[in-house]
Amino acid sequence: MNAAATLAIVGSGATAVYLLQNLVRAHDRLDGAVRRILIFEERATLGIGMPYSPETTDIHHFCNITSEEIPALDETFADWLRAQSPERLTQMGIRDHEISNDGIYPRLALGQYLRTCFDGHAAALTQLGLTIERFPRTRIVDIADNPAGDSLCLSADDGRSFLCDRAVIATGHHWSQDADEPAAGYFASPWPIAKLLPAPDRHHTFPIGLLGASLSAFDVASSLAHRHGTFRETEGRLHYELFPAAAGFRLVMHSSHGWLPHLQFEQDEPRRRIYRHVSREDLLGLRNEQGFLRLKDYFDQVCRPVLASALEADGEAERAHRLREGNLTLRELVEAFSQDHLYRDPFAGMSVELGHAHQSVKAHRPVRWKERLDDLMYTLNFHAELMPAEDHLEFRSLVMPFLMNVIAALPLSSARMLLALHDAGCLELACGRGRVTSHDPEDGYTSLEVDDDGEPISHRYRMFVDCSGQAPVQPENYPFPSLVREGKISPAYADFADPDSITQVVPSSHQKFLHHDGRPPRYLLPGIAVDALAAPLDRQGRPHPRIHDLVYAHTAGLRPYSYGLQACHDSAALVVQGWVERSHDRRTATAPSPHAAAKLAENVDHLAHQPND
Repeated sequence: MNAAATLAIVGSGATAVYLLQNLVRAHDRLDGAVRRILIFEERATLGIGMPYSPETTDIHHFCNITSEEIPALDETFADWLRAQSPERLTQMGIRDHEISNDGIYPRLALGQYLRTCFDGHAAALTQLGLTIERFPRTRIVDIADNPAGDSLCLSADDGRSFLCDRAVIATGHHWSQDADEPAAGYFASPWPIAKLLPAPDRHHTFPIGLLGASLSAFDVASSLAHRHGTFRETEGRLHYELFPAAAGFRLVMHSSHGWLPHLQFEQDEPRRRIYRHVSREDLLGLRNEQGFLRLKDYFDQVCRPVLASALEADGEAERAHRLREGNLTLRELVEAFSQDHLYRDPFAGMSVELGHAHQSVKAHRPVRWKERLDDLMYTLNFHAELMPAEDHLEFRSLVMPFLMNVIAALPLSSARMLLALHDAGCLELACGRGRVTSHDPEDGYTSLEVDDDGEPISHRYRMFVDCSGQAPVQPENYPFPSLVREGKISPAYADFADPDSITQVVPSSHQKFLHHDGRPPRYLLPGIAVDALAAPLDRQGRPHPRIHDLVYAHTAGLRPYSYGLQACHDSAALVVQGWVERSHDRRTATAPSPHAAAKLAENVDHLAHQPND
């Protein structure tokens, strides 16, 4: 970075907040490399982020993360809540004013916390002599290299342009409403949630279809349920009473596996760490002669002993013994624990698990194997570019569904609400992989076809919401077209460790993701190619010297298990650490070696867990 660099931050949510925090921390080591910061936000208020904004979410939506799990900013989330007046807590949807470190609170409250920290870090940077310029309601629609090659030009949707020396893309979640067909009752995403809500004194008196049984689907269920009935506590159990005027209201969640996510559990160490269970030297030492980090080797050498110890502490002696003896593979472990969590009636299973989870949380009894597995996969996330294509396929088909459904931490309060809705006959779960076949404004219905054990079943809904989540962005859909046109953005690929075995490891449905370019085939991953510091790679594999992209939907192929706010912090800190370490000319930047990238990640690990955090 040059001696008087202008940094542009595109997006002002959680990642931007942590980026500012790390700039404050590293200011004396950056030697004045950042003098001016331009911060762009397409919404009216900076520092909140889409999941926590009143423009998109609802007072009935709760976090799935506790204060203990959030990387601390100026103060912890719980301490910030304790400092608020009872009136403000009530305005944010918090009625119990006894704040706890392990409590679950409304997302709107977390948004206000992030905004306070954003303002605090911006003020601190101003006191350090930097110029901070804020641009609310300004959407950046293009980024291009200036012809001289020494700066960037950012174009806004209102026709303005801005010059900067370096840019960090931190736009987070982006939900376009262009694909919605309100006249057919079809919504391509739930966001902003207001578009799904009935008009005042009106109700949806018909079944509503939801694609997916994810946290987003539960957000929809919560918002609509509170507007069609009342939750009441009776003898320690939550009940739902539908308003008489809302008769006919019902929610149907379509889940490909018929699974509900599992529940919040107590943890010894709520914060994830990159190198908690393995050193960077030992992890890099696992690479084979081809340079690949094989998933089997990582499981055998790192995960196996850690998980065995955790299972012993959890009272799972038999599985711990099988792990230590090498008689339980990764696939067998996943299948065994998946069977433990499969229920003929998912809601009855959730009710049973709710009792166990309540005891785990309230009695502070950690479920150590879940926590350790989560930690280990978080470590792997920051080294996924070292895995060959075979292991990316296995990770996505075997490990990720398991993490999302068994390790996922649905708040206990959300589980109680879902059970109350189900008991009232207002919520059901339908099994089978579904696809929308039409959304016809003329008759006002959306048609869904579900494959249930090979039998196609058709459904028609007056209102249907796709809650399956944001799809990864491929280069052709990248939001800054000049970078694509100039070849500065390229697809993410993984090489095969054994090209001769491709037909055995790549399912026929995935053959379309094989890339043939006169060399052994490569496997197309989701998103774009980036280096370890999130710099986009061009078609020749060279990192962009002035851009870092920290958007999960853009980098999901090479960072497949980015873990919420913790990943926001660690990814932002990696970028700033890279600026501190790399003092050579920006135009000759090269991708950091695995050893250099791991050293930076180790620095981030230490920084994130200093005592003042």
